[in-house]
Amino acid sequence: MEFPDLDYLFQPESIAVAGVKNADSSFNPGLMFLEALQDFGYPGRMYPLNPRGGEVKGLKVYKTLRDIPDHVDYVISAVPAKNAPRLVEDAAARGVKIIHFFTSGFSETGNTEGTKLQEEIVRKARELGVRIIGPNCLGVYCPKGGMTFNANASKESGSVGMISQSGGNASHAIAEGNSRGVRFSKVISMGNGVDLNESDFMEYFAHDNDTEIITAYIEGIKDGPRFLRAVRAAAEIKPVIIFKVGVSEVGADIAVSHTTALAGSTQVWEGLLKQAGAVQVHSIEEMIDMTLAFLHMSPPTGENAAIAGIGGGASVILADEFSREGLSLPRFSVKTLEQLIGLYSSEAGRIFKNPIDINNFESPDTFLKTIKMIEEEKNVDFLVLHVAFDHFGLMNEEIKELMIGVYQSLIIDIKNKVNKPLAVLLHSFASDKTKEMAREIGETLTKEGFPVFLSIRSAALALKRYIQYQKRLQPGGVA
Repeated sequence: MEFPDLDYLFQPESIAVAGVKNADSSFNPGLMFLEALQDFGYPGRMYPLNPRGGEVKGLKVYKTLRDIPDHVDYVISAVPAKNAPRLVEDAAARGVKIIHFFTSGFSETGNTEGTKLQEEIVRKARELGVRIIGPNCLGVYCPKGGMTFNANASKESGSVGMISQSGGNASHAIAEGNSRGVRFSKVISMGNGVDLNESDFMEYFAHDNDTEIITAYIEGIKDGPRFLRAVRAAAEIKPVIIFKVGVSEVGADIAVSHTTALAGSTQVWEGLLKQAGAVQVHSIEEMIDMTLAFLHMSPPTGENAAIAGIGGGASVILADEFSREGLSLPRFSVKTLEQLIGLYSSEAGRIFKNPIDINNFESPDTFLKTIKMIEEEKNVDFLVLHVAFDHFGLMNEEIKELMIGVYQSLIIDIKNKVNKPLAVLLHSFASDKTKEMAREIGETLTKEGFPVFLSIRSAALALKRYIQYQKRLQPGGVA
């Protein structure tokens, strides 16, 4: 299968931004893109465009694209929809390869005028050899190329690619990923996808050397058979994680009004995407959870989990959630029970079950020995370490910092001393402060190579899906 070479889209050497108003304008998307690129450190040449000319952000403003003396690779359009056809003509005259239309007001409006304008720019672009991203989208985020629509996004490149039919959800994924240690290679917010669409980008990411995991937020599909072929081909090379929305009747109506995409029913798409080899999720947070599992967890050989940690009342909830997802929590053998009783001999009458609670005040050595004992169980396929942060809110700052440092070092030490697949669950049922504490420590542990989950439910879901995916990879595997 041939696949599109879109590297030039993610790493252009020069950019023109059409529709840059002066700095005093209240709504100024052209200036927003220009400032974001400057602040992010885009290394190429930039040319703001406005019929009035002048200067903005230290750059000369050209009246039209044709007035720029140098070659331009990429155009960002923030001009009104009615001016879009002229911009396509100017781009073709200057040899521009691609126009990203942030501009809205096309077929997504549902009116005849918008639909006709969209048909006109598509026809002109095809006749003149110009490719289109959008319209009605945020475009490209690629740290390697210095490309962004948000200057606050991480400048650090990663190995996760994303296709999104929503600019808001692309931004959400980048922010959620950044806060949890996930870095992206390339993200494309493609809006209406009138030219380059979800199938083109799926085919591209499948063969992109910078991308090891493909994620996608999809509201609807332009060409169902082609997209499924692209997903199937990509899934044979690398993991594909898809958040498909617009599957309810109301959601489908909203999807059509948002990007003019064809949505489709829940049952049909879930079945087709599963057959194509994609992992399906139902939120951006679940997408990041699955990404972390693929990035940092060795494949378990089965569904039997041993859970150990500090958190008191969480054990019953852990058992319920993991069991609900079909993950087993096997009983410990007599040999292991005897070893645990010997280790905790000072705690008369203590019962050792899976999940196992480890007292907040046990020594790090006791914690490590406990993990090693349950790892030796033959019917345990993977380990989950959990820490509930609720009790940290009751500590003074000095003790809290000390305990956090101890747990963080301990978890890192455990990773170096166990052989079975290992996941970490850091959670809080209490305040926003303790939840944020769990998130911050989770980011640190993710950088150390851990898959870190921030709720019991999300851990159970992600681990079940990850194991199902690994089963499908086996010869004749079905999950």
